[in-house]
Amino acid sequence: MKSKKDPISSISKDRKKRKMKKSVVIAFAAIAIGVVFLGYTSHRLYVKKTYESLAINFTNNREIEYGTSDYDPMSLVKTISDGKITKYTSLDTSKVGTKKLVFEITKDNVVKKISVKVKVKDSNAPTITLKEDSVNINLGDNYDNKSNIESVKDVVDGDIPYSDTETQGAYYTVNGNIDVNNPGEYNVTVKAKDANGNESEVSYKVNVVKPAPAPTQNIQNIQNDNIAYTNSPATVDTSSVISAAFSLIGSRYAYGGTSPSSGFDCSGFVQYIFSSVGKSISRSSGTQLNDGVAVSRDNLQAGDIIIWSSNSSNTPTHSSVYVGDGNIVHAINSSRGVQESSLSAWESYGDHIVGIRRV
Repeated sequence: MKSKKDPISSISKDRKKRKMKKSVVIAFAAIAIGVVFLGYTSHRLYVKKTYESLAINFTNNREIEYGTSDYDPMSLVKTISDGKITKYTSLDTSKVGTKKLVFEITKDNVVKKISVKVKVKDSNAPTITLKEDSVNINLGDNYDNKSNIESVKDVVDGDIPYSDTETQGAYYTVNGNIDVNNPGEYNVTVKAKDANGNESEVSYKVNVVKPAPAPTQNIQNIQNDNIAYTNSPATVDTSSVISAAFSLIGSRYAYGGTSPSSGFDCSGFVQYIFSSVGKSISRSSGTQLNDGVAVSRDNLQAGDIIIWSSNSSNTPTHSSVYVGDGNIVHAINSSRGVQESSLSAWESYGDHIVGIRRV
């Protein structure tokens, strides 16, 4: 006969198997959790180490000029310790002050934001440009102090407006009390301020002079008081003479100079003008008084040579070319070079005409 199984013993064995299986599952789960934990911890340590390794060494020059239009924030970066810069903020240079730029540096999906402070500064004062350093006006003439101002500009914002008084923002003022009824030298001061508070100042002189008496018409040639004037046409193309004269405005003055490269004195300038249109004339103001034919002041025409004297003996001291509309072009002196002047202004300096010659 077969022996009967002990039911109690079978139950006990099943329980042991289930318990063992459960222990194995728990053990594997513990191992899996441990592996995950170790992996997570290792990753966290790597991320932390990578994050700490990301750094940017910036340059010491952290000042940017106001209004810079093409500024590159990457110019601030000197070196990168690890990773690479993937993003950075732009810089607004339209306003002065301290600004913060933020750079993002990345490695293996680890991103670190690093900020740096920069200063937008305006170091350029307004530029005041005068037409002349000194102005001569006749006694009793009306004169506007602003008429000698060529421009007042900010290098970024452009033209600066005029104001009668000091005010907010950008402006310029002109101050100078000129008594046009009393001869003398008067000082005019131009002050300018830009939108960021930079200031500049220049001054110029206004000379109020008593007009010289009009030259007598019979003093046209000191060599012959009885010379006959003519109104015959010029033998040269006067339009070319005038064009040549205007083209040389701004040339420098040089005593004895006869060319653009060396500079000009007064008679050397006149001689060069006529040689440039194919006409040979003499070299000095005294000898130019005998070039061409004599012309009276009533018949003065553009292209004529005007000879001047600054002394009572009427000895020639200066030569010029008449260009029409009451103006002459001439080589004045070392500080002014070749310029255009009005006949009346030049006469107000004390010079008077001793000859007009048509070539």
